[in-house]
Amino acid sequence: MGKFMGRRSLWFLLAASVAVNVFFLAGLIYPQLIGKPASMMREDPVAAATEDFGLDAGQVAGLEALRRQIAERRATAGGGAGGFRSMMVEALAQPVFDRAAFETRLNERRQARGGMILDMVEALHGYLSTLSPAQKSAFLERSKEPSFLRALLWPPPERR
Repeated sequence: MGKFMGRRSLWFLLAASVAVNVFFLAGLIYPQLIGKPASMMREDPVAAATEDFGLDAGQVAGLEALRRQIAERRATAGGGAGGFRSMMVEALAQPVFDRAAFETRLNERRQARGGMILDMVEALHGYLSTLSPAQKSAFLERSKEPSFLRALLWPPPERR
């Protein structure tokens, strides 16, 4: 019986090894075959949009201005996840959790971020009016892709 269990264990280990290798290879191959569109993998999303949508110099300048405007608005609205994290850590550092105070701050943050999103969509709508119908159609189609708008419109915060 010991010999049978030894063989069984070896077959199990072999099957597990094959399974792990298949998943590893799938992880390497999937992005190449089905992953992100090539333009989203580039470092500069403005350059990718310029190429993908055939933007002229004025449209590129407008897109860059829009990105700056959104970055400035984000900075004044509380700074994304880092702002929430610091707010949460501050609440955790208190000797007693003040639910009402934290809820008030959370609601203020939501309201400020909601206003930022309204401003961003309004500014983006204005920018899209500068595009030709074909460019606008292509832009709207690409906007359905996950992370396209985030990569294009929300420049990452500057690193110190």
